[in-house]
Amino acid sequence: MLQKTTDFVAPADIGAPDWPAPARAWATVLVLMAAYAVGFVDRQILTLLVEPLRRDLGISDTQFSLLSGLAFTLFYTLMGVPLAWLADRGSRRNLIMISIGVWSAMTAACGLASSFISLFAARVGVGIGEAGLSPAAYSLIADSFPPAKRARAMGVYAIGAITGVGMALIIGGAVIEWASTAPPVTLPVIGTLKSWQMAFIIVSLPGPVLILAMMFLREPARQGAGAAPSAPLAPYLRRRWVVFALLSAGYSLVGVAIAAYLTWAPAFLMRAHGWPVGKVGAVYGSILLVSSTAGVLIGGWWTDRFAAAGRKDAVLRVAIIGAVSAFPFALAAPLMKTGEMAAVMLALMCLGFGLTQGLPAVSFQAVTPNRVRARVIALYLLIGNIVAFTVGPTAVALISDHWLKDPRKIGVAVAVVTAVVLPLGVAALLAAIRPYVRAADEEIAQTSDH
Repeated sequence: MLQKTTDFVAPADIGAPDWPAPARAWATVLVLMAAYAVGFVDRQILTLLVEPLRRDLGISDTQFSLLSGLAFTLFYTLMGVPLAWLADRGSRRNLIMISIGVWSAMTAACGLASSFISLFAARVGVGIGEAGLSPAAYSLIADSFPPAKRARAMGVYAIGAITGVGMALIIGGAVIEWASTAPPVTLPVIGTLKSWQMAFIIVSLPGPVLILAMMFLREPARQGAGAAPSAPLAPYLRRRWVVFALLSAGYSLVGVAIAAYLTWAPAFLMRAHGWPVGKVGAVYGSILLVSSTAGVLIGGWWTDRFAAAGRKDAVLRVAIIGAVSAFPFALAAPLMKTGEMAAVMLALMCLGFGLTQGLPAVSFQAVTPNRVRARVIALYLLIGNIVAFTVGPTAVALISDHWLKDPRKIGVAVAVVTAVVLPLGVAALLAAIRPYVRAADEEIAQTSDH
């Protein structure tokens, strides 16, 4: 039976597919959220290690930005499309299990690196492994929930990213402080490990547990229009290129500001305010866990409420509100005279960005048939991650290294980048509203014809 994949029409309007039981659907979301969280711990732990890596490997801020952005993001995005092709045709659960194994092994390999090149190569491996998760996960979630309940489910999954970043900071800060006072750790064959190396190895350990949890999940039946054995991507892109381009541009540019702060806020607090690494991890990690998580939950709930009230632009309306509300606090944080005031600004900024962070996938789902869904999400992730996690961290580092020429002003560099990209992102999302609503209506009409 064909079922429309839109967030604006209840399944009762066009049929009654056999959705999984709510308990099983939410169990799937929670396991996927845990995988997303662990993946973000493994990718984001690096941001707390900027100072020991600069010291031990002799690298600049620009080189660090390449480790944080390009090394991970380039292969994460490039591999996302072929892996999404597999997700659209085969077992999404098995693909995720393999992905977890790869990225966990490569995270441990980061802990064995002894040079910029070897750490760069290991980060590439982490990116390749994580590329298989989100396209398959979004597809699984969309086939587990009716459209009217999908925004909240995807919002909960998105919380995994925020939880992962927060836990990376909290765990990483605690591990580094422990390792700095504990006796050196010496492992057979490997030898003596530094504190930053131990941090990588410790955060790689949950991988096998996640693989075991994935084994107990059942793959839901594919639902919706376009749930045929195969569907080419090119006709969809030709038909929807305007809305796809505007959504990708809007969310990607907002993502530049988010990625810049995720990467450089710990260094800003350490350099500008003299906070020790343990305090930075505890405070900024807690901000992400509380403020960003609250923002994502509110964003999903608010979107569903707007949609229930008949607002076909609900998801974009909430995304724009979130980005606009974060803007003043993002600019103010680096200008605060104390670390405590800067932390307050960061908390308010994260609440605003949180409203937006859980919504990109929901936006694309509303205008995407089932059998191209994972590839469309992967294509957006390719664009969005290259733009956000390459441009964001590296633009900040270049401004810091070559314009400001003062590592203590890294927060000012983040504010400069944010002041440029965030208004452009909001403008693109505003421009997307009309073609987005039209595309959603056309998808509804096409489904009704079936």
